[in-house]
Amino acid sequence: MAETAPVLEYKCPCCGAGLPFDEKSQKMICQYCDTEFELDAVKAFNEADAEEESVQWEETEHQDWSGEEAQTLRTFVCSSCAGELMTDENTVATFCPYCGNPAIVPQRVHGGLKPDGVIPFSRSKEDAKQAFLRLCKGKPLLPKDYANQQQIDKITGMYVPFWLYDCDSDFHGRYRATRVRHWSDSNYNYTKTDYFQLVRGAQAEFIHIPMDASKKMEDAMMESIEPYNYKDLMDFETAYLSGFLADKYDVEAKAGENRIRQRVGVSIEGLIQPTMTGYTSVVPTSKQLQIQHSKAKYVLLPVWMLSSSYKGKTYQFAMNGQTGKITGTLPICAARAWAWFGGICAGVTALITLIQLFAV
Repeated sequence: MAETAPVLEYKCPCCGAGLPFDEKSQKMICQYCDTEFELDAVKAFNEADAEEESVQWEETEHQDWSGEEAQTLRTFVCSSCAGELMTDENTVATFCPYCGNPAIVPQRVHGGLKPDGVIPFSRSKEDAKQAFLRLCKGKPLLPKDYANQQQIDKITGMYVPFWLYDCDSDFHGRYRATRVRHWSDSNYNYTKTDYFQLVRGAQAEFIHIPMDASKKMEDAMMESIEPYNYKDLMDFETAYLSGFLADKYDVEAKAGENRIRQRVGVSIEGLIQPTMTGYTSVVPTSKQLQIQHSKAKYVLLPVWMLSSSYKGKTYQFAMNGQTGKITGTLPICAARAWAWFGGICAGVTALITLIQLFAV
């Protein structure tokens, strides 16, 4: 027997079209009649409308999939156009591929799966395009035709699940330091080395250390677009997801403890580093870090994902949907790279020759 699962579709009270969240105005704006609505007004209208006509997508069975695939795939039938949509088990917000209406699977953000907060998008798709073009600008090794805007194959706005960790830390470290001094007289060259043992301790409270909670997302890429301004963290409302993709977490909070410990350790050593200047060398001999009162908050953070292809290879980019910070790897033109390398070699050779002439 087929299982039914309600899917939330925010619709325009004026014309009934799908109603996405607009990152610029922080309102719901209909793309057909251009009417603007506050989130609370749309929420009240859709809840009242749902009482009269239940908006549901019917989940169908997967008889032709393998056992492992059937466990992770979910197929729904859109009640608006009867189109079939296939998602994985973590999808929270998506679009119908036929009628284009944004749709949210509310049971995946309820109960223990409900996020503690969300930072809404404040940068648009056009902002992401312009950020990509700025990233390409001034890169001497970039292929000439790559920076064209048409090279962007796809731009997708999505809410990525994150854990935000709060903790207290206590650090104790010992270091072996040296201070070397050189001098000479008419007969000898002298070297004096002084040895020191440095002891350092620090206590620090950390708030909102982020770690992405999605196996799909590359951790290094998500860390590269930090930081977020958590003053904009809002109470979660499903309306923020309308018009964007979103997944629920599939990495448990406990799985990030080692990574958070590493980030705390690096941060604390960065704090004590200025207290160990004036030495020729500083080598740690022992370090102890204790983490206490650790807790994690589940939130959704905005990310624009861009993909671009060049000569059969796909390049991925990510932009912080709040601050506009972008990261990614650009292609390199081999001919330009060899010419650039050859120019450096020629310059070094000329400099060496000039030094030798003056030496003679």
